[in-house]
Amino acid sequence: MSPFTFASIEAIPRVLQLVVGLLGVIFSVKGRSRGVSGLMVGAFVVMLVTTAAGIAWQFVSLNVPSWSASEQLTADEIRLIFMGVGVPLDAAALLSWLLVAIAVVKSGRSTRQPGIAPNPGPVNYPMAAQPGFQNPQPGYTQPGHPLPNPPTQQAPNQAPH
Repeated sequence: MSPFTFASIEAIPRVLQLVVGLLGVIFSVKGRSRGVSGLMVGAFVVMLVTTAAGIAWQFVSLNVPSWSASEQLTADEIRLIFMGVGVPLDAAALLSWLLVAIAVVKSGRSTRQPGIAPNPGPVNYPMAAQPGFQNPQPGYTQPGHPLPNPPTQQAPNQAPH
């Protein structure tokens, strides 16, 4: 098999990682409306860029034999090139995982401020009165417009005035 075929086969897991990263970006961008952290979007973007750069570097490095055969680069210089490319790629991958970890920790925290009650969700009217207050009248009123008092019932043995 040719070196290009080997590199293509070796790239399959990274291509799958690209697909997962792309799905992660899509779902995290959609999840922003539900409160998913922007760090998660950033983490997946860094993962995508890092993975794509790693795939590209894998195919560029196929030319290493021609670099050394042309005697323009020594083994130490080639090693330095690999280190110069590998360290930033590894640092970017580490950064993406760090962003994921921070986003996960951040999503587990309560975002409410002290003294502010959480949103209880849908409210069923009428609610029961707090101790010491009268129960609300049936029906719905706009704030500032009280309901009229219900008709009072007269005792059965009294005649109306």
